[in-house]
Amino acid sequence: MAQSSASSTVANSALSTQHARLILELLPFKEQDQFHEWLTSEHVRGSWTEFQQDFLSGNTNIPEPDKAKTAQAAKDAIGSRTTKYLLYHPHKNGWSAQDHHVRFIAQVVTDNMLKGSLWSENNFRKRGLEIAKAVYEVLSYLRASQVGVERPPSEYKA
Repeated sequence: MAQSSASSTVANSALSTQHARLILELLPFKEQDQFHEWLTSEHVRGSWTEFQQDFLSGNTNIPEPDKAKTAQAAKDAIGSRTTKYLLYHPHKNGWSAQDHHVRFIAQVVTDNMLKGSLWSENNFRKRGLEIAKAVYEVLSYLRASQVGVERPPSEYKA
């Protein structure tokens, strides 16, 4: 059993490394260290903590929604400034898996547009779907690379 667990950890690590390399091709980072630093920054971490608390904590075995539909919904939500996904603390009663994924993508994209170093409004207008798909992959990476769902820090309150 211990050997199986160890080989599973090695396989997950290799998968996580491969996934990170693929994401680097989609995002404007030159080095993997920059990507990992960004993942732990305030421009991703808060959205990830919210996703963990509000979705993953009770739904760890639910498959990811369709990438194309989810990315399109996120692009549309950002473009139309849909309050369902962009409010500071939206009510999430009755939300589907796709809704939670759209919320994560929309929040990460808009937070990073505020910073201005990854994407601008103009850049998003031109490449919105491509950007939304890249952030979908970031979420997939975060889900695949976590060992378990940890309790979020006490600073986040829904």
